[in-house]
Amino acid sequence: MDAMKMQMGLAHDQFLLVAAGTKTVEIRLNDAKRRQLQVGDTIEFVDTTTEKMQVKRVRGLEKFATFTELYTRYGGRQVGSAPEDSVAKMVADTYTIYTPAQEHEFGVLAIHIGG
Repeated sequence: MDAMKMQMGLAHDQFLLVAAGTKTVEIRLNDAKRRQLQVGDTIEFVDTTTEKMQVKRVRGLEKFATFTELYTRYGGRQVGSAPEDSVAKMVADTYTIYTPAQEHEFGVLAIHIGG
């Protein structure tokens, strides 16, 4: 099957971390759109502030039931948070974007990105 290209918006600060290569795990709900992703696909990230774009390849996909499980596995730097952020803070920050109901309905996806 041919590799797919998917577009995803990113907040400016997260876009800069992806561009710098410090953020290597993108966190999303495992919704219908994200379930189409496969290793080898490309994601075109769009900065929601500047509309600049950058393309990253999907290096791996991991499913989790909750954001807590995911953040327990990966440190802040990898997911675009401050290295000293606690799991509780990262989950609270994520709940400003997604609701606990969405998390329960879809589950969570760690998208490993690179190059």
